[in-house]
Amino acid sequence: MLNQEKDIAMKKTKLYYTILTIVILALLAFCVSACAGRRIAAEALSGGEMMPEQVVESLPPASEPAPITTPIQSAPASPPPLEQAPMAPLIEAWPVWMYIPALNVDAEVLDTGTDYVFDSMEIAPSASIISWWRESVIPGNKGNAIFGGHNRWRGENGQLLHMDTLEVGDEMEIIYADGTSLKYRLESVFVYPLATAPARIIMYTGGETRVTLITCKDPYNPAIGTSDNRIIAIFKPAEGFEIPDPPVAPSPLTRAPIEQAGA
Repeated sequence: MLNQEKDIAMKKTKLYYTILTIVILALLAFCVSACAGRRIAAEALSGGEMMPEQVVESLPPASEPAPITTPIQSAPASPPPLEQAPMAPLIEAWPVWMYIPALNVDAEVLDTGTDYVFDSMEIAPSASIISWWRESVIPGNKGNAIFGGHNRWRGENGQLLHMDTLEVGDEMEIIYADGTSLKYRLESVFVYPLATAPARIIMYTGGETRVTLITCKDPYNPAIGTSDNRIIAIFKPAEGFEIPDPPVAPSPLTRAPIEQAGA
């Protein structure tokens, strides 16, 4: 019984080594076949057997870049000047005086800014002075030059007390710091309740050349510390006056309404 088991084990061992030998030989045959196939393909592409040195020698030599024969032109020292159409000079001098014969206005003009506490145009604290909002445009240039004044101030009659009597065609003359002057004519007059006045339109600094003059109109309202109404007068340049163009487009928006103007 023991001898039979030994014989069976030896047979299994021989069978194992036989199978292993067959597998190894099959792998060797596969590798040899693959290498031979690659060489045959290389020879078929090259038309014959090629040695490594022949492969390198068969590559075309790198071509040298052709020399540049066209001379390089140097840039001019400075570009030629651009031809521009002449532009009328802008008015740069600030307004310093205003005449309105129909109202007997003969008043100093003082430049003022914005009262950010009340979000409004500042008005000079004097009955005899006309204020020019320097955040608008200089009168005579493209856009809206905005002025304001009192009808009354601390019991004293202001320069614009009778502004509601203006008529279309009445003249205004503005004197500038350089001694020059320009004339304007009244185009329209409006009276607005303070609560509903179109401040964005009135205080818009863009558009055509014009002068906007603002003052209060009675009655005075002590509850709000100013009058309930506003008078708005729009003046345009007199005929024959050439309006110069601005260097940039005017801003389409404005910050300051007119709530305190002419109080």
